[in-house]
Amino acid sequence: MKRHTNRAAWAAFLFAALGGAQAAAPKGYTLPTRDGRCAMWITAEADPPPGESTTWSGDCRGGLGQGVGTQEFVRADGSRLRYTGPVRDGRWHGRGRLQQFAADGGLLHVIEGVFEHGVEQGVFNELFLEHPQNGSLNAIRQTGRAVGADGVQVQQFYVDGAAVLMCAPDADCLREAAAEGYGPRVAGPAEAPR
Repeated sequence: MKRHTNRAAWAAFLFAALGGAQAAAPKGYTLPTRDGRCAMWITAEADPPPGESTTWSGDCRGGLGQGVGTQEFVRADGSRLRYTGPVRDGRWHGRGRLQQFAADGGLLHVIEGVFEHGVEQGVFNELFLEHPQNGSLNAIRQTGRAVGADGVQVQQFYVDGAAVLMCAPDADCLREAAAEGYGPRVAGPAEAPR
């Protein structure tokens, strides 16, 4: 079974493509929803540039998104992210689905798995549908399964939001990660968001 061997380059690509998730304590900010009823956490390296906005379809508690719903985050360049799943204290928390769209509306990337306090943890099923802006589908095809002319399915293993291992879609990525020395980090119920 082939794996993408340049993990640092791959993690950097996903960092850029998915809006800046990073290992350890992610940097970011809360962004009020367009209707002003609550705020949602955005993982990013810098404060929001003018023109960014977000919506949340779920409940709010203490001014932050809570429960199950859909968040749509629109970047200043018109590209957007759509998360569907559970949220705790304005951060993605639980089994969810994240879709990345280009400014023209084309679906680029879909990931499904468990988020903890706004970042990816453990095994995610991923689908790349178009040529990534900051990477090459050729590297992904070495490990993944082709879906149509431009789509590739893979699994990724994440630790604190950083992709550390790419696996074939039918692999036991958790077992492969353990063999490489990576283990899932599970947040306890009393652990506060970072």
